[in-house]
Amino acid sequence: MGASADQVVPLRPESPDQRALKDYWSVYEAHFDDIQVGIMHELAGDPDFAAIVKMTPPDVQEQNSKKSRATMRRAIVEGDWQSYWADLKVQGEQYAKMGLSFRAWFKAVGSFRTVLSPYLFEAYGKTPQRLLAVIEAMTGLIDRAMAVIGEAYLATKEQTIRQQQDSLRELSTPVLQVRDKMLLLPVIGVIDSHRAQQLTEELLLAIRANRARVVVLDITGVPAVDSRVANHLVQTVEAARLMGAAAIVTGLSAEVAQTLVTLGVELGKLNTVGDLQGGLEEAEHLLGYRVLQDSPDIRQIHPAA
Repeated sequence: MGASADQVVPLRPESPDQRALKDYWSVYEAHFDDIQVGIMHELAGDPDFAAIVKMTPPDVQEQNSKKSRATMRRAIVEGDWQSYWADLKVQGEQYAKMGLSFRAWFKAVGSFRTVLSPYLFEAYGKTPQRLLAVIEAMTGLIDRAMAVIGEAYLATKEQTIRQQQDSLRELSTPVLQVRDKMLLLPVIGVIDSHRAQQLTEELLLAIRANRARVVVLDITGVPAVDSRVANHLVQTVEAARLMGAAAIVTGLSAEVAQTLVTLGVELGKLNTVGDLQGGLEEAEHLLGYRVLQDSPDIRQIHPAA
């Protein structure tokens, strides 16, 4: 992993690297405007970067440029490296949040070296040792900067991915309260072992929170299951029973039913009903309600006598 803002060690004020960095800074500051134009020209053809530039107002671009320039000057001239690394960390986080690809920001930082090098050769070309020291100092600074930006970029991307996964899991397994002490868990889409485990956890939490006595698991929207998921389904029913809730499984397709039989799943442990309506009626019966059919379109539910 690259160096973080807290791990990068500032240069000693009188070290050769520090003197070379000051030489580097004098050239950078003297040609700042031309260097910025050159960097923008280098990146003009990059679609990712061009889109970011287009959506960022010119005054904001100028403000960010001045801030970065000031923090770099304080680091090199005054030795305030902590603020510099912190600013780079923020840049990395912003690149990730703006949707800038890893390749694009890597190119953006790398283009700085490409554009600045000719000015360094022009200034120190007649003193090879000094030129070499300045180039090495610039290379070291850029490498450290890219490490800090890269770490912040990747950390932010990973956090975003985790948040998106959490949101998708919440949306994919909604536990609904149909009535007092009755829950419905409609499961849609492919179920892998990880999602099956998360489904069980959400259901058990809902059983406790709602003091549920009956749970209907509707798997009409599940196209297929494997042996691990099938066994996990049985375990979910058992776990619900241990918490005092009877579980009814509805919506078994012919394909899934055949798979369960082929896999040797103990179907005797599952209370299955053909469709969701039948499952809800069975759940109401277990809760002590009677379903009265007054007409084809009207159903009334009454407590059992």
